[in-house]
Amino acid sequence: MPTVGPLNVIAIDGPVASGKTALGRRLAERLGWRTLDTGVMYRALTWLALERGIDLQDDTAVTRLAEQTELEVGPPTLGSDESATIMVGGRDATPHLRAPHVEASVSTIAAVPGVRRRLVQLQRRQAQQGRIVMVGRDIGTVVVPDAAVKIYLEASPEVRARRRAAERQAGGLAVKETDVLTDLIRRDRWDAERIDSPLRAADNAAHLNTDELSIEETVEAAIQIAASQLPEEVRL
Repeated sequence: MPTVGPLNVIAIDGPVASGKTALGRRLAERLGWRTLDTGVMYRALTWLALERGIDLQDDTAVTRLAEQTELEVGPPTLGSDESATIMVGGRDATPHLRAPHVEASVSTIAAVPGVRRRLVQLQRRQAQQGRIVMVGRDIGTVVVPDAAVKIYLEASPEVRARRRAAERQAGGLAVKETDVLTDLIRRDRWDAERIDSPLRAADNAAHLNTDELSIEETVEAAIQIAASQLPEEVRL
């Protein structure tokens, strides 16, 4: 019988645009594990709240939405850029997760304690279903604090802004790198200063700076970290 639980979890945390999602997907592909970017769950709920015209500043209303909405995480569809398919309230939110209005509002939703408590419950259920690479901002500190492997990605705001701007421009959006940098700094401050589950590295996390690394080099470094930390029963 396969080992189930924290021994089968690789936690990847870090600030926005540090390369967490790309690393999570590539690492999971190399290992043959599942992957989940937990940020898509917050994005899906944000999209649903905006669709329903809920005041995002009303913590009570947003928390009620999180508690009463059925949120299902499924495998990604063929060719999808997302790590999973997300259904909320019976609707497929996946095509809307990267929409500008969702991007601009997701930090507000993610800072609501009631929302985080609800989604952490769902994320822990995913962690109990077998080998998985989980990506987020509080995986190693809150969601699965006893994960076998914890990696904290780091990159300078300037490098992250350059990557994010290039990504959006490749998608056909007219954005300025300076505007992206301003938004990243705002998001960093929001994530670090929120009361519930602030962004920080777990005490025993391996820090990995990606400023000078390609995605391939980052994956190789992560594999070395995982190989050195995973227990014998789940060795790569």
